[in-house]
This record gives sequence, structure tokens and C-alpha cells, in this order.
Amino acid sequence: MAADLASVAVPPLIGSLCSGYGGLDLGVQAALGGTLAWHAEIDPGAARVLSRHWPTLPNLGDITAVNWAEVPEVCVVTAGFPCQRRLRRRPPRRTG
Repeated sequence: MAADLASVAVPPLIGSLCSGYGGLDLGVQAALGGTLAWHAEIDPGAARVLSRHWPTLPNLGDITAVNWAEVPEVCVVTAGFPCQRRLRRRPPRRTG
């Protein structure tokens, strides 16, 4: 059964993992009317874009180093796919 978002009294808090430049976050905010609570991005260029557009929002940085017990609880989590080649975690050519 689909949720009736119009009946939600308080817009949901949104957390963003591997945020990139925040495009997915903007789309989710537009669709749900929520508010971003935090994002997590390690790429310096993307982090600069995020800090420019959301200057008061905390960037949690590397998600493997976050103490999640200390992070504000959210209702919605967005997640982008990290650029494997850029992070040098994937071979430069397709292997299969």
C-alpha cells in the first residue's frame, strides 16, 4: 500500500550517502518535501559544491569512519554510486 504523503504532518528528515553534488537529494526533497539533515561525501570537489549549496549542513565524510550512534536519525536515506574509476577501485578497462 502506498503512503499518502499529503497526510504526513512533518516533512521527513533526509540523510544522504555518497552525495555527489546533491542532485538526488534535490529530487527527493522536491518529491517528499523533506529536509536534509546531513550528507556524507569524501570527494573534495563534490564536498565544495555541497558546502556552497548547504553551508549549515554537516558533511559526515567517509561513511566507513562514522560513528552512526552519534548521527541524527533520519526517515529517508539517499545514496549515490561512488565513481569507482575515479576512486581507483576499478580497473581502467572492462574485464568481463
